[in-house]
Amino acid sequence: MELNEALHHLNARRKAKRLQRLWPAIEERIAQGVSHAEILGLLNDNGFELTERTYKSYLYRYRKRRRGAGQARAPMRLTQYTQPQCGDVAQTTALPAPSEIQPPQRPPTFDFDPRGIPELLK
Repeated sequence: MELNEALHHLNARRKAKRLQRLWPAIEERIAQGVSHAEILGLLNDNGFELTERTYKSYLYRYRKRRRGAGQARAPMRLTQYTQPQCGDVAQTTALPAPSEIQPPQRPPTFDFDPRGIPELLK
């Protein structure tokens, strides 16, 4: 047996490294609706001996690393521009000129006397 072939047959001892090759398949199964409990059970049946907390920690780290590598989903936008449908012309509304904009009105105030109303104190 060659040295390269012998090195290829060595198994990683760290669970995280052993799981590294499986994450894409695990993510695919999660997307298909397989529960995390089922996946964790299958991993433990095949010698991983992971707790639920460790499994979720590894999953979090994998996803975080993947996001850092630029493989994340596109960021959500709060508003998106949509093209008019069926040949409709988009209507535009003109904004008022800065001189036409009124400052917000203050609510009405009342006169406050910290001494109170003497008639009520009798």
